[in-house]
Amino acid sequence: MGSLPIMGIPYRAAMNGNWKSMLDHYQERVLDVPFPVTLSADTALHLAVYSKQKQPLKDLLEIVKYIPDETEFLVPVPDETESLVPDETESPVPETESLVPEIKFLKRKNKFGNTALHEATIYGNYEAARLLVERCPDLLKEKNNYGETPLFTAAGFAETEIVELLITSKPEKCVNDNCRLLSIHRKRTDGLSILSAAITGQHFETALLLQELDDSLHKLKDEDGVTALQLLAQMPTAFESGFPMGICERLIYCCLPVKRHHDVESQVETWLKERKMLERKPRGGILKYLKVPKVCGVKNDK
Repeated sequence: MGSLPIMGIPYRAAMNGNWKSMLDHYQERVLDVPFPVTLSADTALHLAVYSKQKQPLKDLLEIVKYIPDETEFLVPVPDETESLVPDETESPVPETESLVPEIKFLKRKNKFGNTALHEATIYGNYEAARLLVERCPDLLKEKNNYGETPLFTAAGFAETEIVELLITSKPEKCVNDNCRLLSIHRKRTDGLSILSAAITGQHFETALLLQELDDSLHKLKDEDGVTALQLLAQMPTAFESGFPMGICERLIYCCLPVKRHHDVESQVETWLKERKMLERKPRGGILKYLKVPKVCGVKNDK
C-alpha cells in the first residue's frame, strides 16, 4: 500500500530554522504531529531535536499533551521514493495501528529505527535528551535498527555529559543490582560492545566512565573476537609513552589532560543502596541523597 505524504509546511519551516512557524502549524493541526516530515520518516519530534535547542522540543511536548485519548493515528510506512508533498490537504493512507497519545508519540521512530532520544544523543542535544528522559524513561530501552539503545548511541557519538545524564537520571533503566549495565545496552546486533563504540568514536572519557562503572565491559568481544582492549591497542595514540598499560591506564592516558568531572559510579551506587533500603522498609519515605564509598568497578592504582 502507499505511504503517508510528507508534510511540506513544517519541513520547509524546519529547514529554514523557523521553529515558530513549525510549532504554529502543529498548534493548529495537532493531529499532524505523528506523521513523517522527511523522507527518512523523521517526525516533528526528530526535527525539534535537530535544532540543537531546548525550546522547540519543549513547546512541541506541550502541544502533544492535548491530543485526545480516543484519537486514532496512523503509523507511517517509510518509502524512500516518495517526494515532498506541498499540498497539506492530501489525505493519509489508512494504515496500521491505534496509538496511545503522547507516550507512543515519544517512541515514534524514523526509518533508521531511531527515536527522538537516539537523535538527541547523536546530535549532542543535552537539554532535549533530559526533557525526553523525564517525560518517558522507557525511551532508554528502545532499540534502533542496529540494536542500539540511546545509551549506546550516546557512547559512540555524544559528549560524556550526555552519557552521564542518561545513567544517573534513570539508573534503573541502565544498570542492574550488581552495578552492571543491562544486557540491552552492552552490545548491538553485530556484536560491537558499548565500550568499543566509545573507543571507536574516540570518546575516551566516556569509555573510562563506562569501564569504571562496569569492569566486565572490556571482556566483551565483537563478531571477530576483538575486545575493546585489543581495539584500543590498535589506536596510535594509545602507546605514545612506550610503557605497557592496562585498559584503565590506557583510557586515562588518552583522556589526558582532560579534567575528570563525572561521579557516575558513586551516584549509581547511592541509588542501589537507597533502593535496597527501601526494599527492606517498603513504607519508608524517599531517602536523602547520600555519598557512599565506592564498592564496585575498577580500582585505579596510584
